[in-house]
Order: sequence, then C-alpha cells, then structure tokens
Amino acid sequence: MPLWTEAIAFVFWFFYACFFEWVAHRHFMHAPRYPLHDFFRGHMQHHRTYRGDHRFQVEAEGFVPGVTLRWYAFPGMLLGHMPFFALFEWLTGWPTFWGGVAACALYFAGYEYTHYLMHVPRGYFLERWSWFRFIRNHHHLHHRYMRCNYNVFIPLADACLGTLRVGGIGSAKK
Repeated sequence: MPLWTEAIAFVFWFFYACFFEWVAHRHFMHAPRYPLHDFFRGHMQHHRTYRGDHRFQVEAEGFVPGVTLRWYAFPGMLLGHMPFFALFEWLTGWPTFWGGVAACALYFAGYEYTHYLMHVPRGYFLERWSWFRFIRNHHHLHHRYMRCNYNVFIPLADACLGTLRVGGIGSAKK
C-alpha cells in the first residue's frame, strides 16, 4: 500500500504545484505583498532585464544572474509545504509525505531548469522538443503581456483560471 499511495500523492501534489506556481507568480511576484515583497522586487528586475522581443533571450557563457529565483526560494517553498504533507499523512493515515516532497521538488527543479533555458538557450536536446518550444513561447508572451501566462513550467492553472494566452512570437531570439 505505501508505494501506490506515495505515487498517487506525487501526482496530486504535482498538479497542485501548477496552481501554487500560478498563485505565487500572480499574487506575490507581480504585486509587492508583505512579507514576500522581495519576490516582487526580484521578479520586476527580471522583467526589466528580459523584456520584450529583443531581450527575451541572452547568449552568454557560464551562469547568467537574474534568471533563477532567489537562493532561498526552493528551500523555503519545500519547507513551507512539508507541514501540509505531514498533516495530510497524519489525517488520512496513508503514506503520502514523500510523494508530496518529491512532487514539489521535481516541479520546482523543472520550473527553474526550463525557465533558465528559455532565457539562456544552450542548444540542449530538450530545447528542440515541441513541448519546450510551446512553453518558451508561452513564457515569452508573459514577458510581452504581464497579465497572462503566469505558469512557466506547465500552464495548467493558466488554462483553468482564464489567464492562458496563446499566439506565435517566433524564435524569440535577441
């Protein structure tokens, strides 16, 4: 029983992460809300740096600052969710804690990795997938029209909550 409940928990919390990303992006990264106003400042700097069509992508060697979230975002997000995973497991009696931790960790890693490649292309195999080209275009539209496409990694919440905007931008080169 533990393995299949962890697998179901993984799927549930992974989909939940899509909505968590949407809420965090829309309500904390696009508005200066206490106590997370630092996310707003960092994100607005990101939008100023990677704005419009001509500066959405940069070509540079090494690590490019200002693309990823702050260093404390991942541990804060994961540690902030762990009590909910533990509470759910305690309330149900089903082993689901590690499925939730794995789902959030994988979602966040996928978010950071794909977001970085959207702005700093490296020519990796992943960048040639049609799915990646779709979400890069999806995110590029967000940089053009900031009131839409709040999901970066998987635009499920955008589709469900009415903020999905589709359309072609092209290659999005600088």
